[in-house]
Amino acid sequence: MSEKVQIHIDDKSYQVEAGQNLLQACLSLKLDLPYFCWHPAMGSVGACRQCAVTLYKDKDDDRGKLAMACMTPVSDGLRVGLGGKQEQGFREQNIAALMTRHPHDCPVCSEGGECHLQDMTVMTGHHARHYQGQKVTFNNQYLGPLIKHEMNRCITCYRCVRFYHDYAGGSDLCAQASKNHVYFGRQQDGVLESPFAGNLVEVCPTGVFTDKPFNAHFSRKWDLQSAPSVCGHCAVGCNTFISSRYNSLRRVNNRLNPQLNGHFLCDIGRYGFAYANSPKRLNEIKLNGKPADWSSKAVQEALAEGNWIGIGSAQASLEDNFALQQLVGEENFVPGPEPAMWPLMAMHLAIAGQKPMASLAQIEEADAVLILCENLNQSAPRIALSVRQALTNKAKDKAEELQVPRWQDAAVRQLQSDNPVPLIYFGYGEQALQRQACVFCVCDDEEAARQGFALANLLHNRAPQKAGTKVSAQTHQAADILRQAKKPLIVSGWSAGNPGLLAAAANIAEALGDKAMLCLVADKANSVGLGLLAQKDQCGNPEECLASANAGLLVLADHSAKSRRWMSKITEQARQVVHLSALQQEGNSSLQLPIAAEGECSATRVNYQGYAQPLWPAVTPPGQSLPAWQWLVNLAKTWGHTLGQVEDLRQLRARMISVFPALQACWADIDDPIALQTPRVSGRTAMLANQSVHEPKPPIETEAPYRQSMEGQVGKGNSQAYSWWPGWNSNQSQHKFSQERGDLSAALLITPSGQGFWWKWQSAWQKINGYHWHLLPYKGVFGGESLSLEAAPIAELCPAPGLFIRADDAALLGLSEGDLVCCDEDSTLFELRFTDGVPPHSLLYQIPANHGFSLRGCELVVLADEAQRHAYQLARDTQRAGQAKDQQAKLRQLLDQDRLIPVRFIEGMG
Repeated sequence: MSEKVQIHIDDKSYQVEAGQNLLQACLSLKLDLPYFCWHPAMGSVGACRQCAVTLYKDKDDDRGKLAMACMTPVSDGLRVGLGGKQEQGFREQNIAALMTRHPHDCPVCSEGGECHLQDMTVMTGHHARHYQGQKVTFNNQYLGPLIKHEMNRCITCYRCVRFYHDYAGGSDLCAQASKNHVYFGRQQDGVLESPFAGNLVEVCPTGVFTDKPFNAHFSRKWDLQSAPSVCGHCAVGCNTFISSRYNSLRRVNNRLNPQLNGHFLCDIGRYGFAYANSPKRLNEIKLNGKPADWSSKAVQEALAEGNWIGIGSAQASLEDNFALQQLVGEENFVPGPEPAMWPLMAMHLAIAGQKPMASLAQIEEADAVLILCENLNQSAPRIALSVRQALTNKAKDKAEELQVPRWQDAAVRQLQSDNPVPLIYFGYGEQALQRQACVFCVCDDEEAARQGFALANLLHNRAPQKAGTKVSAQTHQAADILRQAKKPLIVSGWSAGNPGLLAAAANIAEALGDKAMLCLVADKANSVGLGLLAQKDQCGNPEECLASANAGLLVLADHSAKSRRWMSKITEQARQVVHLSALQQEGNSSLQLPIAAEGECSATRVNYQGYAQPLWPAVTPPGQSLPAWQWLVNLAKTWGHTLGQVEDLRQLRARMISVFPALQACWADIDDPIALQTPRVSGRTAMLANQSVHEPKPPIETEAPYRQSMEGQVGKGNSQAYSWWPGWNSNQSQHKFSQERGDLSAALLITPSGQGFWWKWQSAWQKINGYHWHLLPYKGVFGGESLSLEAAPIAELCPAPGLFIRADDAALLGLSEGDLVCCDEDSTLFELRFTDGVPPHSLLYQIPANHGFSLRGCELVVLADEAQRHAYQLARDTQRAGQAKDQQAKLRQLLDQDRLIPVRFIEGMG
């Protein structure tokens, strides 16, 4: 237990945790003390001077002195005044000074109703405007499709640059000018480059940075129906609040989970939810492309009982996959999306049963980091942000040596920024983490796995390695660094598609012993949950089943392009293809059943660690949409299957608990549900008053520990659907609960045995490649996840298709940077770019995750003609507009007219 000290505030005694600052202590006691610049994740800098208190020497001191609470450590016997005239007057004058430049545009500011400045102004008692002179004004900037900029509302708290530059590592937003003319923005208009820019919306205590997509549907905080949720765009499982208005999802905010996302989300998780509002949304049953009715004869004939194969999805919930497995039988259940992922799934589960996966909070404690060919910036941006925090630990240790508390070490960390924790990277690419590596071995996934096995052998002579491996100098350097580390972190994952990387990471962790932390990043949000279901049985192979019987396919849709390519191969043999999907499916699909999307139903996902986390609905599914498990239960009733006896979600989950008993803790009953709505809801605006004066009823979820109304117990800070506390309407109220775990229950479904063993090299991990050139997948943050690409703001940030090559390899081929390349089987254009992060005789290809085109096995043509620039621009415009077919036709026409001339072939790419 942490040490406690006794302090006295306004002549009342309190027990608080030692080591924290006075502001944090006051907030933990639920006392109202105004502040602006302090943040629990970034500490104190004393910039705003708003948290003024009076410090007294002893009980006989009746005068005291003013001090800033955020810069004052708590100590036993400390005496403080919060409510005296001296400190109250100072705080009111400070607000008055800030207001000399504020535009007072609350009625039109999208931050209105949840603005921290509003809360603090009321709290300090500043009611009258003092300043009558001319205000300082600024021009606003275009910062991209995610963030709206209104610089005139700034109060110079410096939170934005402290987060963006110091915490997240962004370099294109900074503080400029001085005194009363400080400007927070870019040197010129442009899209913010950091994939964490959306956090500025929550970090900013006023309306300088606001949510641009949310602004497009003007709403106030109290207009929203909100619910606790879990992000579905990667395997981390960040906790979120998802909010809606009039049954339309409007925004996602961070929900504090100290072990996972903490206070911050990546932009994919914050804005990717908008796929639920996509024009491609499937809201009705479609039979052969035409609207149909469930009870119609044609639909029932299409779903007639017979031999059915079920294909699960890592993008679907645990409930959906379980119901599908129960319906078709274990022998006919296939864990999608494609067979190539099955060995990764099995390897991940086997290793997780041996050694626990590190949480994000544990990752941030590492003093050495090794990444084995995993592009964290794309596969798990939130883990990449935690790794960045780990790289500052040497500076934090230096501050500790100087006896500077963690919450006050910003200056020391800045001085020590050139002495980071060592980062070792085996792999390819040139993104944020690769550029920070002190040891970078540029290699493909197979070589990274070989060197990983060799590294484990250097650390422990009993660890096996691949015979004939030439150990690189970087591997010897890595061994020296990891031996000296006290808390080394080993990271790998599925993105390269090589199980050998996971095995190598496990061996390295085993060689380092108990001091090592291991983190394996799964492919999708519920990949581990899908694997656990597949692990319970001997799953079938759809190609073998289809070849032996006239079978139909029940498919939980996976929207990635590689899954669609695999599905297109096997659906041709199927008697019937039924897709359960939130988005319209292209290709060979006889029947499409619309299912609920993120935020529209209760569900459970299992993250990369094996934690099952429940999420709850903020809206009801539109049109004919139902949760996928509900469609499967309805189908079971028509077949007379035992699954048809399930009447509701509770009964389905009871069946799941019989398979996974640990889930009981995840769905624990709560006798007195928490009210999601606050009294402020009574002031919501009636957007549809011209149609009805009655507000639409909120969704009713009987299994949730929450109620979408004001009925129920008063929320406990962060446990509410959004941040609120008496006097605190802004999301800064969560800082009063940062010591408390406010997330929903989570159940660990994988219990590590702690009994380690060595993985041996398998020949299946070697690449059989007769081609001279090796193609490697390379994805950016925006474009690597298929569902988020259906969200318009994210699609706008998706980079154009590109090929990356080393300059020396390009010289051998006579290529120049900027050359445009197309495939002889497709008209997609790729721009050639040079980078040193490419292995020799390799090319990295960058294609959006929902792009249906594959480069493997094709010839590439370099185009050299004046018309290519026009064609390339045409390609980019049509790709972003989703007009792939139009793009192909127009570019093919240009090729046929010899306006684009092929000057060189690169043969045998594969």
